[in-house]
Amino acid sequence: MTMKKIAVVCLFCLINFVCFAKKVEEPDWFKNYKSVYPVSEFIAMKGTGNSGELAKADAAAQIARYFVSNVVVNTSASSEMTSDGTNVTKNQRILTETEITSELSVVGMEYTVPFYNKPEKKWYAVAFINRADAWFQFKPKIDGLKNEFMGFYKKAQSESDSFAKVSFYRSAVKVGDAFLEKLEYGRLISPNDEEKYASDRELVSEIPSLLALELKNLTVNVSVSGDYGDIIATAVKKVLSENGFVVGNSGNYLASVIVESNVSGSEPLVIMPSVEIKVESKDGKPVCAYSTAAKEKTPSYSLDKAQKKAFPLLAEKILQEMKF
Repeated sequence: MTMKKIAVVCLFCLINFVCFAKKVEEPDWFKNYKSVYPVSEFIAMKGTGNSGELAKADAAAQIARYFVSNVVVNTSASSEMTSDGTNVTKNQRILTETEITSELSVVGMEYTVPFYNKPEKKWYAVAFINRADAWFQFKPKIDGLKNEFMGFYKKAQSESDSFAKVSFYRSAVKVGDAFLEKLEYGRLISPNDEEKYASDRELVSEIPSLLALELKNLTVNVSVSGDYGDIIATAVKKVLSENGFVVGNSGNYLASVIVESNVSGSEPLVIMPSVEIKVESKDGKPVCAYSTAAKEKTPSYSLDKAQKKAFPLLAEKILQEMKF
């Protein structure tokens, strides 16, 4: 090899060495990601990991945890109606990181190109959400729940029957909780835009009080025939109480309960009891109708003993099946 060729090869090797040895510049966001993604415009978090994908996942998880720690959600459970007919109990629900991540997928989370920090031997990346874009994507979900809530609220306001009003208010409470949850996301995404829903928040907060007032009108008198030892009557009254009615000797509603033993044969006799229940307002407007029967025949040498054995099973069916 001539000296000229050797010189060319050495020059080529030197150029490659310089190129590969050149230090990779740190991106601006690595030094100070909040200056690149200001809080006023973005929700951003920097993550790290042993690979670029893990760094992105860590950054996304940090944003999810930010929402978990800031979204406070009060939702109504089935226990919201108390048996005394005067109170509404609300239970707190804890959001999971998975739920938050699912919500955030709607608004379009973005990522920087991962950067490998050689001295630390770690990858870094920033996950970020543009507040304006996210609000544009998320607002329809908020408005959808608002419209659903307002629908139930307006129906309750237009009703004259207390039971119907309570039913619509109950639905308004549940949908209102979901609406408030979405507003909490919205508040974190774009506080100024969320503030426009302040009057709606206030209305949602008033529904439990309106519901409690209406529950006081759900007074019901229970009339029972064909029972044994008040077994069926007790079950019916319990169901009514659990649905917000105040059971008494008089009321705005009447629950008519007819129990039939359906006796056949003798020595031993056999019964297969059934029950028919109707709940109506004082002016005859139907509220609830329910009927059921025992699944099996009960034999005995006396009617009392047969009823004592069979009626508790029928009462259990009422407790499990009777719905409003």
